Amino acid sequence: MAAASAAPLLQGADHPKRITIAMGSAGERVFKLGDQEVVLMGGNYVIKGPPYFPPKEVVSADALEMSQGAEQMLYKPPPAADGSARCVKPCVRLGCLWEGSMPDKAGPIDPTWAANLETTIKAFAEQNVYVFLELHDDAFTTTNGGEGLPWWTGAYMQETAHAHSTSGHCCCFTKPSYITNPENPMTTVCPWWVCCCCKIEPVRSHGDNPWAAYAVGTNQGNPASMNVGNRSMRMNNNDLSWGLGTLVWTTQVHNYAPRLYQCHSNAADRQALFEPYVQYIQWLCRKWEQHWNVIGIELLNEPVLGGMPNLKRFLSCRRDLFDFYANVMDSLGKSDPPIRAPLALEDGFGSLGSGSNFMKVLSMIPISSFAKEKLKEWGEKNQLILSIHWYPSGGTLGHLAKVTVEQYVAMGKKESAELMASSPIWVSEFCMLLPEHTAKYLAEFTNAGSPCTTYWQYTDTQYTQSFGWYKYPPEVKQYGDPVDVLGIVNEKAWAAYEPTVADGTYWGAQITGSGGGQTGVLSKVK
Repeated sequence: MAAASAAPLLQGADHPKRITIAMGSAGERVFKLGDQEVVLMGGNYVIKGPPYFPPKEVVSADALEMSQGAEQMLYKPPPAADGSARCVKPCVRLGCLWEGSMPDKAGPIDPTWAANLETTIKAFAEQNVYVFLELHDDAFTTTNGGEGLPWWTGAYMQETAHAHSTSGHCCCFTKPSYITNPENPMTTVCPWWVCCCCKIEPVRSHGDNPWAAYAVGTNQGNPASMNVGNRSMRMNNNDLSWGLGTLVWTTQVHNYAPRLYQCHSNAADRQALFEPYVQYIQWLCRKWEQHWNVIGIELLNEPVLGGMPNLKRFLSCRRDLFDFYANVMDSLGKSDPPIRAPLALEDGFGSLGSGSNFMKVLSMIPISSFAKEKLKEWGEKNQLILSIHWYPSGGTLGHLAKVTVEQYVAMGKKESAELMASSPIWVSEFCMLLPEHTAKYLAEFTNAGSPCTTYWQYTDTQYTQSFGWYKYPPEVKQYGDPVDVLGIVNEKAWAAYEPTVADGTYWGAQITGSGGGQTGVLSKVK
């Protein structure tokens, strides 16, 4: 377990501007500023690659725009259940990628990354913008084409893999693949006919040795950059392929997920994976104590329910996920001084157990009594938030049928009442193409009963000169994007971009749905 932070722990914990969770007059837990119930609105603020946070002057300008937007909006949220007025407070869901904090191995938090996070939190505080700190991951690691968890976690899994590894692999005679490299080529876990029926785009590759560049064990670049530097990866993690579920349904991801969720139960995995993860989460929780504008800590983003093609493991994965959460809470509960920060948890894929027929099948095996006990305990302590994502037409997140805003908010409140002592829900992601539509849905979610809603995603497009949190130098920009949203490579731009990946000077990552960024949304809510 990590040692306590050297900074004063409780300087922000009981600050008068602190937003806390408390029981509301309707029997549901709500967000309060002092005695007043408040509504939180804002956007995601997630950079999926180095340097992970923009310069301070950019954050400060963005925070000012959000704060002024909240003041200028014409929208007035419905009153609280007791009839009292509620006001809107601006917030961001700030990506705090574990890969950035421990880039090479388990151990102390990287000081440069830590200093940049500290600067970012303070810049938002200066403009009275609240912050959720979230471990943003997609497809878990760079060696799966995604981002979030450090590449060395998958490398460890592969090094210690054997025929009986705790994973979704169904064959007793071969080792499961947890990473992508020449010995473990990326493959789609589903047969072709399932891909056709479920509209999943199969894995594509380029060249004779497609998985060598930046792979573990090849000495062809830092594996931390495989998600941006490997050309075949870019064919599978572009925005279109991400939306069609390519990475979510790879063999690597389906092996990684159950082993991660069970790492607390194996002595070697616990030391190598679980304890560094808890160390990192505990460190983030201390940021809640140091900064009044930090509301809570989110443990995982869109956690994949993996295990395929082993059907038993696949159907058990949601139970494993909640056991993982429970063991994290159990470990944090033993911290000294005690952890006071609220934790935000997501169900499988960011959906809900009743979010679709697909999720209902994956919820047939109930979560354990131990997990239920921990969820109830932390909910009753006002230290839980149910984070949910709304992508009604996206099969990769489990919504295979149209779900309305009102229905989905009601489903979220029902699951929270059943599992989390009616902790507040937080619609932490939804995506619309135009700022006006995004603003409209911020109001709709609030009217439907969501006390906190953040859209995907806020981007300072003037700073990045792109549609997301990724920047290209002039020698690249003159040719356009190296890889477009369809996964088509621009040869001239790619040739200019490759050296920036090799020397580590690239900025952000145009991967896994990072495009479509918007600014100026809050002022349009009415």
